[in-house]
Amino acid sequence: EELSNCINAYMQAGKVEYKSITIITPHAGVYYSGNVAMSAFQRLEINDNIFIIAPSHHVNFNNIALPEYTYFDTPLGSLEVNNRLIKEISEKFPSIINNDVFENEHSIEVQLPFLQHVFFPKNMNAIDFVKGLKKFGRKIRIIPILVGKCDYRLISDLISTYWENSSFIISSDLSHFYTQQECRQIDTYTATIIETGKLENFQPQQACGLIGIMGLVDFANNNDCSLLRVMMYNSGDISRDTERVVGYGSWFLCTDSRNEYIEKNYSDYVLATAKSSIISGFSNEDFVPPEIPPVLTQHGASFVTLKLNGELRGCIGSVYPTKPLILDIIDNAKNAAFNDLRFEPLRPEELKNLEVSVSILSSIERIYYKDERDLLSKIYPHGVILSERGRRAVYLPVVWEQLPDRQDFLNTLKEKAGFPPNYFSKSIEAYKFDAIYITD
Repeated sequence: EELSNCINAYMQAGKVEYKSITIITPHAGVYYSGNVAMSAFQRLEINDNIFIIAPSHHVNFNNIALPEYTYFDTPLGSLEVNNRLIKEISEKFPSIINNDVFENEHSIEVQLPFLQHVFFPKNMNAIDFVKGLKKFGRKIRIIPILVGKCDYRLISDLISTYWENSSFIISSDLSHFYTQQECRQIDTYTATIIETGKLENFQPQQACGLIGIMGLVDFANNNDCSLLRVMMYNSGDISRDTERVVGYGSWFLCTDSRNEYIEKNYSDYVLATAKSSIISGFSNEDFVPPEIPPVLTQHGASFVTLKLNGELRGCIGSVYPTKPLILDIIDNAKNAAFNDLRFEPLRPEELKNLEVSVSILSSIERIYYKDERDLLSKIYPHGVILSERGRRAVYLPVVWEQLPDRQDFLNTLKEKAGFPPNYFSKSIEAYKFDAIYITD
């Protein structure tokens, strides 16, 4: 009763905008990391087979370990182990089958009550109860996997092999036993790596379940998926002991890109934020949203474009992500309104007819080319950056609507950078990017 009530208290109200079959979630005591864990479990789409991939804290071994147990018991009941799948995995992947490895290991067991509570919640309103009737007779089975000394690509291959009809829980806490300030710095860096997929930047001290995380990041990289943050804090935020803390974070796997996810779920929020920042600028104040969706706290680059009666009234942006995306949008909106040197600062009476649009940029990719003809073949339909001798110019992808001819597009971009339209040199650096375009 106590466990059920404790977990139920972490349930977040409101509709979950996206369900994923794969999450990263912490495994500390429920009191400490339960809120972060539940934020991920509420986004878990549950299939018949639930893989729980977790680190071994007490026993050293190579590759992965599998149990021979038939059930895992918790105060909320029993969860059946899929022994048939365990046997199949042991034949396909380098592994050991050993119950002793699991005996004192908490990194799997802590996840189970959350899984049980989400699948069969104790407290339901009438609508949820009726929806829950569909679950009667349905059985879920778990596949507990402990990770030892292992190549992360084994985990990536495991996820790929059983992707159909399975769900995956990657169990991991973040940094361990630093001061709270150090923990926040390290965990923010870890989050950025997870979200950008830069596997080469991971270090062992960043997370106890790092191999599982790296395996999932590798899978995401190989399948054009993105990992989106749900929540992150540390034990010091709960216990108030700030000298020796443990970090917790949760993410879910999205089959869309991050920017597509933002476009589908937060377009109105993004535009409202940009407009509020402009309005605050008339009072020389900085706008701070009362609530920020976690996905917008990830680093990102944006442009904010203002039009008045169809004519450009200001445009300021960032090419490279240097701050949380929400702050980038806030700053660029204010700068487009008041600090674009091509225009006078925006006047209050212009607000009524002002059109605001926000472009959120993808990562930047270098374009390698042989000659100008080769470059022309590679720029459409992307945004393009040209850079040489300290000069730089940027066109967003939306510019193709005004300049559909590739040669015209490139020539005017050269002029924007301060070069003659017929100028060309192989020392010009060219980059491309894509963007989503959010407008009224």
